[in-house]
Amino acid sequence: MFTGRKHLVRLVSTFLLTALLLIYTNHFNSVEAAHAEHLDEHAGVQQDDKLSTHLKGNNHQPDETLTVIVTLRGSSSSRLNVFLAQNGIHKRREMKNLSTFSLSLPWRMLTELASYPEVSHISSNEVVYTLGHITRTTGAEAGQVAAVTAGRGLIDGSGVGLAVLDSGIDVNHAQFSQAGGGSRVVAAVDFTGENRTDDPYGHGTFVAAAAAGGSGAGTAYTGIAPGVSLLNIRVLNSQGQGTVESVLAGLDWVAAHARQYNIRIINLSLGTPAVESYKYDVLCRAVHGLVNSGFVAFVAAGNGGKDDAGRKIYGAIYSPGDEPSAFTIGASNSFQTDERGDDGIATYSSRGPTRGYWTDEDGVAHHDNLLKPDLVAPGNKLVFAQASNNLLVTTHPELDASVPGTGPSMKMMQLSGTSVATPLAAGTAALMLQLNPKLTPNMIKAFMEYSAQKLNGYGVLEQGAGELNIEGAMRLAASTRQDLASPIQIGQPLLTGAVTASSSFAGSTFNWSGEIVRKFNVMSGVGLITRFQGPYCSGALLGDGVVLTDGLIISNGFLLAGGKRIVDGDVLWSNNHFQADGLTISDDPLISDAVDVSQQAVTFEGSIVSDTLMRGSGSVTSSESYDGILRPGSVLLSTGETLSNGSSVSHHQLMGDGILMGIGDLNANGIAVSDSVVVSDGIIFGDGIIFGDGIIFGDGIIFGDGIIFGDGIIFGDGIIFGD
Repeated sequence: MFTGRKHLVRLVSTFLLTALLLIYTNHFNSVEAAHAEHLDEHAGVQQDDKLSTHLKGNNHQPDETLTVIVTLRGSSSSRLNVFLAQNGIHKRREMKNLSTFSLSLPWRMLTELASYPEVSHISSNEVVYTLGHITRTTGAEAGQVAAVTAGRGLIDGSGVGLAVLDSGIDVNHAQFSQAGGGSRVVAAVDFTGENRTDDPYGHGTFVAAAAAGGSGAGTAYTGIAPGVSLLNIRVLNSQGQGTVESVLAGLDWVAAHARQYNIRIINLSLGTPAVESYKYDVLCRAVHGLVNSGFVAFVAAGNGGKDDAGRKIYGAIYSPGDEPSAFTIGASNSFQTDERGDDGIATYSSRGPTRGYWTDEDGVAHHDNLLKPDLVAPGNKLVFAQASNNLLVTTHPELDASVPGTGPSMKMMQLSGTSVATPLAAGTAALMLQLNPKLTPNMIKAFMEYSAQKLNGYGVLEQGAGELNIEGAMRLAASTRQDLASPIQIGQPLLTGAVTASSSFAGSTFNWSGEIVRKFNVMSGVGLITRFQGPYCSGALLGDGVVLTDGLIISNGFLLAGGKRIVDGDVLWSNNHFQADGLTISDDPLISDAVDVSQQAVTFEGSIVSDTLMRGSGSVTSSESYDGILRPGSVLLSTGETLSNGSSVSHHQLMGDGILMGIGDLNANGIAVSDSVVVSDGIIFGDGIIFGDGIIFGDGIIFGDGIIFGDGIIFGDGIIFGD
């Protein structure tokens, strides 16, 4: 009897234990499923969409081992951790501050990796490489003299940390010595695996000297901000090459040590061809996150501005220079004169628009087409520090600019490229931050663009807002209030006094551009410097919170004019354009500006590519004289010339049934325009530009009859929604 009862107790205990295990397992699985479901709600993408373009197709064997970069949108689940623990998968490096990690695995396992909901994106570990009299011609000397005259003392970037992600820095060079001995390179780390922080390639030393070189090798070779504290983040190896992984690791280190070294500025004179849209590109996402955190990220535009035959190429901006929040710098040519009237754009400097793309579920590619670069700076035949025994000079002795017999710590070399123009802008930011530590990344970007000089004969896609003017940027920084309370009210007065929007130095006098470059257009007006704009706060793009339609400004849900909210009955229309807070947009016609769409015609009140976007000296009188973005040949932008299918361009009007049709590539002067563009019955349907009768449907700009639907700002008849 006792034995039977004991047996019964065991059965009941076993049953209860099993039930508890089942309940726990079901609960655990439910939690995991709920976690996955929650992540899926925010994912909104298919598994294939999580894979970089480089990882798709049939270019890899199933068992081929690849190194990839994984970006997470949440913490790893136990299921993902089990997957990562399998044989054949090796976790390489974790960048916690960027929510990314790198790993090696067989190509056939990528699809399974992408299936986990906490995985946001998987990028390939592409190769990253360098893109290869200044203080006077840029206005740095004039700005420093003005600061001393105003009682601000020596402005040389002291106290500001500048991280140079490059091939290393030769700390023994005289350009990096500081008063009292020692080097201004305050920290050095290596992410190439070569376990060295010097510069055997020679590029990083030059870049660091351009931004912050001292007068130790001669005052003629002084960099822009010779008092800056330099952070040597070595991400390019002895051959001048790195990987996406090494650059991400460097950026992660910068994020982790920013407070320790007061790192405010990042210089990335490197890049890789932009294939993916900036929205998914892992380097772009990392840069965006750092800018939101308060860093100013200067990135080289690239050196793809012409082909082997010397013809202009558009759309060759490199990653991460195609990221909207990055301060992307192209190269101008000073022709080795201090006077700026003869300056032009270096032929090799990459031009916009950006051509990264994403593909929808129907396989249609959607290109970003952002306006870049943001600014240009001198980048042709610059002379700065030469690293000891570097590969560049060894391979190309003609780059050696040293006097014979000069010691290793005093040698100089000559380089050209957007990568050496970029640190000039980065050094300028250090001067501005010393003058006014309260400046946000977007304020620095806006002030440098607003004070730039427009170069005659070049459009926005070549020069951005214009050529760097350090004197003007420093003057704006010094005049900006430092007592704005937090949270700052949009529209508050920004300057402590009046600022003249022109500069005069080195034998040149010129007006400022008065513009800033946004993703798809430019913004102008004195309100950009006299009033605090919403996007000047950290954590936003320069265009975030402000949507513009012919000068109408909606910021954070409100209409502003003169720093005050516009209420019912206030007049917005003035001088044939909308104006608010002193800012005017589309003073000149923009692309698809003032468009009437009907079944018979598409009418442009102005030109299809405007003076604002293509402010060049050429005209379209004939195919011989045309020098704009698309060369005629019965293609586009020709007065009275014939297009295919009986259509014509005449008096700024497109008319006809079947205006333009092409499946594949439309090529003009080396420019490729693809995406199976079809234009018919007065409807333009290509990458979402114009779609339907009376409806403009492009990047959410205008949607429907009298309804503007852009970034959630205006929706419906007179109803306004804000960010």
